[in-house]
Amino acid sequence: MECVITDLSRMIEFNEAESLAFENILRFKTVKKNEHLLVEGDICNFGIFIAEGSIRYYYLVDGVESTGNFFFENDWYSDFESFLYGKPTLLNIEALEDSVVYLAYKEDFEKLVLEYPVFNSFLRIMMERTIKGLTGRNMAMSLLSPEERYLHFVKYCPKVVERVSLKYIASYLGIQPESLSRIRTRITLSSKS
Repeated sequence: MECVITDLSRMIEFNEAESLAFENILRFKTVKKNEHLLVEGDICNFGIFIAEGSIRYYYLVDGVESTGNFFFENDWYSDFESFLYGKPTLLNIEALEDSVVYLAYKEDFEKLVLEYPVFNSFLRIMMERTIKGLTGRNMAMSLLSPEERYLHFVKYCPKVVERVSLKYIASYLGIQPESLSRIRTRITLSSKS
């Protein structure tokens, strides 16, 4: 649990009583590889902190998975639209590795914020990060070629390339796995010449 508080302290300032109150709302959970934390149609009533392992969120479009993003140790994630408005989610959250996570449930978080308003800043920061990430991804998908998207991805997300299946990376980049394989081969050949 110390990793959660350490990460939180990088975003906001809080005292010991506030730290203990935040710790008290966290629920420890182990998740096996390929296990889902959330499935389409459910309501996301929690935020996730990843202590160990990795997760991804994805959509199912006509039975085909489309990966939205990947999260690793010391990352936070929630489907904010479902979390904030109580709407059924359109996405799925799956563990890519055996993982250790902490869940903060909405009801507990709302009570925490009433008693300790400092945690409103945490929620705002998380939403700002989400918006920034989505904006960057949308720009990359609109402005970059598939090869440029992959090179950008390798440069800024090396952890993903090392730990995630190529089929999920291809899905995230919006290309077929075969196309990603050809792109990787071209890059390798051009770096050798």
